[in-house]
Amino acid sequence: MLRIRTLETSARTGVDTTSIGITLVMTELADIRSEMRQDLAALGDELAGLRRHMNEHLTALRCEMLHWPGALQQPGDQLAGREPTHH
Repeated sequence: MLRIRTLETSARTGVDTTSIGITLVMTELADIRSEMRQDLAALGDELAGLRRHMNEHLTALRCEMLHWPGALQQPGDQLAGREPTHH
């Protein structure tokens, strides 16, 4: 509404509406750029959070796997007719 009122007022006072239109477009572009920067920053934060979350799960899985080394070797050891080795 403010933009429309500005254009109407400038038309009544004889101000060049083309320059006002250009100013409005430039302002709109600046607003869009600002919103895009904020959106990209939020996306970066979300990705960093997801990365941390996945790293936590990966670390937990690795720790769990280290406690069960025989379980990972059993199928191959059973096929070879050997007892699994524990580290």
